[in-house]
Amino acid sequence: MSIAKRLAEEFQEVRPLLDRLRSLANDHEFLGTFKNGLEFVEWFKSFVSPVLRINYNTGAYWIRSTDIRGIVLWTKQGAWNEWAANSVLARAVTEYRDYIEPEFIPLLSHQMADEARHFYIRTKILTLAGESLAGFKPIEKWVQLFEFPLKCAAERLERPYFQAKFSGAFQTVELTATVQHRGVVENAHLNKSLWQGPHAKVAEALVNFSREIEDDESFHWSIAERAWAKYATTPEMRSEVLKCATPALELSTVAKIARIAAAEGVDVTL
Repeated sequence: MSIAKRLAEEFQEVRPLLDRLRSLANDHEFLGTFKNGLEFVEWFKSFVSPVLRINYNTGAYWIRSTDIRGIVLWTKQGAWNEWAANSVLARAVTEYRDYIEPEFIPLLSHQMADEARHFYIRTKILTLAGESLAGFKPIEKWVQLFEFPLKCAAERLERPYFQAKFSGAFQTVELTATVQHRGVVENAHLNKSLWQGPHAKVAEALVNFSREIEDDESFHWSIAERAWAKYATTPEMRSEVLKCATPALELSTVAKIARIAAAEGVDVTL
């Protein structure tokens, strides 16, 4: 069985959890049981851990079986993702600046600098492999994913709702990326063929990058933790957060599986 199909089956098993999360977004009685925003954050991370495990596996399963072609395709989509993430952040702090809480402007600006550095490193990996982004077309699921955060947040152009909703969508994607990169780092040594021959340096560069970016993505997710801890203090706000975070979590997971399916040349139902 292909890796993408295996992951698609795992994803189908946790889909009821996402359905339950959507239901809880409308359950204000349940959302009122948390003592504060931080407790809500910790509950969310625990509740979605089965979905995060699949995101970990998208890195772990993939790196164990891929070859140089797979690394090139993975890195091309990844480079486009960094560009798209930076574009979303730039729009947020310019077009929607009036709705972003001032203390988060420096944090989002820091993240933009990180995304720019990530794009640079990914393109250097492509160069090392003798490739470039010329002519690359992103997978549609990833296009949809990066269109979603501002679309969802803009449904309520009020402070601090915009901030909490935007973080709910955009930073949840960063949470899934954190565990995916960990999956790559912790499993790359199991694919012996990557470390032999002329492309060993490409594999090394990819793993080193994944190790570095895991720390960055963890910081990016912490922006949501900070926003939720401060603002997700009422059932209404927690509901707004989940209505953006849940679709983002699903889209991000589906996009990762689609990325592997594209590299394998297989069709999967998601």
